[in-house]
Amino acid sequence: MNTSHSPFWRRPAPGDAGAAAITALVWIVAFYLNEWAFAAAERTHFVNLVFLPAGVRILAVLIVGWPAALGLFFGSLITAAPIWHLPAAIIPGLISALGPAAAVGIGTRSMQLRDDLKGITPRQIAIISFADGLFNAVPSNLFFWLQHRIATPWQDVVPMFVGDLLGTVALLYLAGFALRLLLRWRQQPR
Repeated sequence: MNTSHSPFWRRPAPGDAGAAAITALVWIVAFYLNEWAFAAAERTHFVNLVFLPAGVRILAVLIVGWPAALGLFFGSLITAAPIWHLPAAIIPGLISALGPAAAVGIGTRSMQLRDDLKGITPRQIAIISFADGLFNAVPSNLFFWLQHRIATPWQDVVPMFVGDLLGTVALLYLAGFALRLLLRWRQQPR
């Protein structure tokens, strides 16, 4: 893999600010959609057993690279501020940005994925999603514990990890369904 052209490791480009802003907006929409659609799966105000934004994290960083991580930071900061208040909300923002960046960076390098991600398999996406779930659940729970929101630092690691994986699977399924509908619509005679 030629890392100088990889979406994650490349130099800044003119459209990166827009990509970061769109990622932040998609994160915010997915966050509030998740709160509405999966309210019954909410374990605590900051742990949900289905968390769609986890899929946004993976897809955005895989497709856009570091600008998506920047957008994830700002989107998460906006959604975390009502819960944690500034400056504490910066920590969940950093976790939301750095977790998927690390998972994608390590995953793409270790699996030697192509720069354009052509040929990426569901297994490879699952491995990257698994890593992102760990990179999110463990530091998030340490943060919750340090903020005295949970009794032990490992209390919600498993539910958060499961929520991230289920949210990623749900978002990927919805994205695949939408793509199939779009392709079917484009193939119809006019």
